[in-house]
Amino acid sequence: MEIVTQRDGETRHGPRDWFTGVVWIHQASGEGGGLFRVLFEPGARTHWHTHPEGQYLHIIAGRGRVGTEDGTVREVTTGDLVYFAPGERHWHGAAPDAFMVHVAITPAIKTEGGTEWLAPVTEEEYGEDG
Repeated sequence: MEIVTQRDGETRHGPRDWFTGVVWIHQASGEGGGLFRVLFEPGARTHWHTHPEGQYLHIIAGRGRVGTEDGTVREVTTGDLVYFAPGERHWHGAAPDAFMVHVAITPAIKTEGGTEWLAPVTEEEYGEDG
């Protein structure tokens, strides 16, 4: 058994080379992978990125959007669970008019490298008007 307490984690602003807008990240990682509680202010979002082992998002508050390389943009809300396959190019963040908090679960990396951060998501890709 491994217990990671609130005190073991770190809360910080999301780096500008990973996010557009104001984002707060609380990271608590263990042997099984990374667990990140992320708060997005309205309109804030990740840049395009991939995970070699995939990623799960559990939306715990608010309303947001998730997008994939094929142009699909979907709204998500409290209680939704999203899965991105290994290597799937995607982004996620808050709706334009709402905060969103999710828990991101990234399994332990068994391959070379980690998250690959790519270009910012444009306003057109984000779908500012919904």
